[in-house]
Amino acid sequence: MAGRLLLFLLCAGAALAAADEEVIRIARDDGGVPTALEVAILQFAGRDGSRVDLIGAVHVGEPEYFRTLNQRLAGYDRVLFELVGDPDSLGAPRPGAPSLIGLLQGGMKDALGLSFQLDEIDYSVPHFVHADLDANEFSDSMRDRNESWLQMMLRAWALGMAHQGKPGAAEADLLKVLLAEDRRLALRRLLATQLADQAGMLELISGDDGSTLIEVRNARAIAVLERELASGHGRLAIFYGAGHLPDLARRLEQDLGMRRLGIEWLSAWRLGDR
Repeated sequence: MAGRLLLFLLCAGAALAAADEEVIRIARDDGGVPTALEVAILQFAGRDGSRVDLIGAVHVGEPEYFRTLNQRLAGYDRVLFELVGDPDSLGAPRPGAPSLIGLLQGGMKDALGLSFQLDEIDYSVPHFVHADLDANEFSDSMRDRNESWLQMMLRAWALGMAHQGKPGAAEADLLKVLLAEDRRLALRRLLATQLADQAGMLELISGDDGSTLIEVRNARAIAVLERELASGHGRLAIFYGAGHLPDLARRLEQDLGMRRLGIEWLSAWRLGDR
């Protein structure tokens, strides 16, 4: 199960973090019971007084989570967003999502009782700026780097098998979900734990030379950021899947000389008893 789950999360752009940067976590009560899945906002300042926030996203979440994001994103001069595709397609149903990924996301949304990011975030506002590859650029980069989805799928499967822990543990976890009185809550807790525990997986899947999925797309986001900073915008956000944040943070610090200010956490999924 771990390998298949990791594969889905990879395709969905989910929040798998680098080992040295926690960008997604489980909040717990005093008794250790999970209460929420939380996603990070990493805050940076430039030498010129500019502010840049890296806002991690999970692509399915509570409606309240997306309402909070819409309110938060309204306060920036520019919001640089991810979308492998044509940003002009954002008015169409399921913009920019390959059909298989769209089906997986839709299925997870329904199974978990959550909402889908592209249905909830208002991308029509004028200060939103596309900061990603288009579909042709993405395909060309993968070809030039000798990458393939099959290669990453196999690597994800192998890593999932290596990290699945005790034999039968995944099956036992799934059985607990099936036997739970509140199956939806049990499934949320299981998947949230998988998300929080799979530290370092996405970068391992990318390999030593990085990948189009993370490093090449992040390089484009930083190039757009530099352009917007040069245009005089002083308060910006990069709104990307949380798995992109560790590499983006390193680029802000090492390449742009920005200073880390702090971290804020937003609750994306409720995990407490209803």
